[in-house]
Amino acid sequence: MIVGKSLAGLSLEEIFEPPLHEPPPGPPPFGVGSPVHIGEIPKAFVGREVWTLVTLLFPELEPQGAKELTEFGCLWIDRRLVSDPMAKVKGSEFRINLPSYKPRIYYEIEPQRLIFADNDLLVYDKESGPPTVPVPHDQKNNLLAALERHTGLTLRAPHRLDAASSGLVIMAANRLAASRLSRGFMEKKIEKRYLALSVGPKPGFEKKEVDAVIYKTGSVYKAAESGPGYPSQTVVTFLGEYGDKLLFLCEPLTGRTHQIRLHLAYLGYPIVGDKLYGGADAPRLALKASGLSFKHPGTGQSMTFGGPWPD
Repeated sequence: MIVGKSLAGLSLEEIFEPPLHEPPPGPPPFGVGSPVHIGEIPKAFVGREVWTLVTLLFPELEPQGAKELTEFGCLWIDRRLVSDPMAKVKGSEFRINLPSYKPRIYYEIEPQRLIFADNDLLVYDKESGPPTVPVPHDQKNNLLAALERHTGLTLRAPHRLDAASSGLVIMAANRLAASRLSRGFMEKKIEKRYLALSVGPKPGFEKKEVDAVIYKTGSVYKAAESGPGYPSQTVVTFLGEYGDKLLFLCEPLTGRTHQIRLHLAYLGYPIVGDKLYGGADAPRLALKASGLSFKHPGTGQSMTFGGPWPD
């Protein structure tokens, strides 16, 4: 067993540290108007270099600016990313996803947060703020891309955390490791543990399994006791009171979108900072992926990262 970064002796402020923020909005055309622009590709642009599609919408941009925006990952043609500005236009529909800031790299990893690395995998303690993988308007400022810049490797993400969450993330360093880790998550052979803060009256349980269905209505996910949706289970343990906060250990048995956030809200204890599901106001979402246990995809050795819990 290999034990990674410990939480023993850390305060709640250290565990739920302040988030990293995006840079402020830049001058036009960034930060103004609609961030998403969709349209049909004029026949006159077919066969031209793809960066010219950006100038179709933003003629005030110099060619270099349009090329930088394309390389940044903002241009999609027929729902496929096209990041080479010199590629030729092929397709019928374009989509431009504008960031509110200039197309520049502002996020790099902190080496001390890379708590394990070998030829098959890396384990990183992600900050709250940056997404785990690229997003449609930014292919550079995410954990996967930053780790690739740091290591020079081509990595794969067998799982991910919400941008607002922090904690342990596994990255696979080769296809075989990625396949085995992905299968491990699908087959529920990888144990995940999360710490979450909430407010409210002291719960009447010490340990409880939440069994609910998760469904989507519009753009929001909800949890219900029964009905149409995806079954989901989380074991929730009440760890104690910390001032006016309640600390919970959450062990998801399934992997649905926003599962822990939804299940704690379902119990009446939405996570602090969770604006989407009714949590108390805070600078960040107080949810941390604090533990992982799995078999190494290459050696088969049992590995545990995280814990023991704070005092």
